[in-house]
Amino acid sequence: MPGDLVLVPELLAPADIADCVTYAPGQLPDEVVRGGVGFFVPDYIDSPNPEWMARFPALQVAQLPTVGFDAALTYLPEGVTLCNAAGVHEQSTAELTVGLIIAKWRGVDRAARDMAEGAWKHRRGRSLQDSRVLVVGAGGVGRGIADALAPLGCHIQLVGRSRRDRIAGADELPDLLGAADVVVLAVPLTAETDGMVNSAFLARMADGALLVNVARGPVVVTDDLLAHLPRIEAALDVVDPEPLPADHPLWAAPGVLITPHIGGDTDAFPRLARQLIARQVQRWRSGEPLENVVAP
Repeated sequence: MPGDLVLVPELLAPADIADCVTYAPGQLPDEVVRGGVGFFVPDYIDSPNPEWMARFPALQVAQLPTVGFDAALTYLPEGVTLCNAAGVHEQSTAELTVGLIIAKWRGVDRAARDMAEGAWKHRRGRSLQDSRVLVVGAGGVGRGIADALAPLGCHIQLVGRSRRDRIAGADELPDLLGAADVVVLAVPLTAETDGMVNSAFLARMADGALLVNVARGPVVVTDDLLAHLPRIEAALDVVDPEPLPADHPLWAAPGVLITPHIGGDTDAFPRLARQLIARQVQRWRSGEPLENVVAP
């Protein structure tokens, strides 16, 4: 019957789900299959395809493999429920965040470049012990980052939309920036956060502070960041534009470490994503409420 099929990328197909059809990256199924798809999982970062949603007339649910959902909203058909992958990427993103801070503060990035020259250059680094870390974004990713940093002796302040128990409100953020040694961005991309980290935001950061972006590239105004380097430093897993062109000045900017949007992409991702998809399909077919609904 139309709307009975589950369409999933080959990498993320759970075992033992009836009426599950897999697809290879970029290979749109034939018209017969498209007419029967009721539950669709778009592909991951390397070959995103949320525009396929419009090709499935019986579609009821789209389950993203990512926490971010801003790009999919543009293509979401009316009446289709969109869910994100909250719970899948938090620990991996937190691990990368800790790694980026350590890489910058302990000079791991510089040591890697020294290796190519066979140069032994001893440098004294900075410790996370007693550092003041401001985590902007109090959702699952932000809380995961705070939990990962806490055992290292950091003083952590989470910032959310509104003030609540041990979480500062967004209106308090400007006054908190100047006291932070590290500012971590872990917010979704919304109308409120698009361009949030602009020249005024960066000017409030202390000299020598580190900006870490594991959120979305457009949260930071790239030209404004370039203007504040190297007074502050930056570790960026996401950038704007993305992918970053080979001749972009950000590559050669002083005090910057860039990774190519790898925050949640570890060997844990396929396993956790399959588990989530299996749960969601079971809920969908039994009429139970879905997890992680982000739209409508």
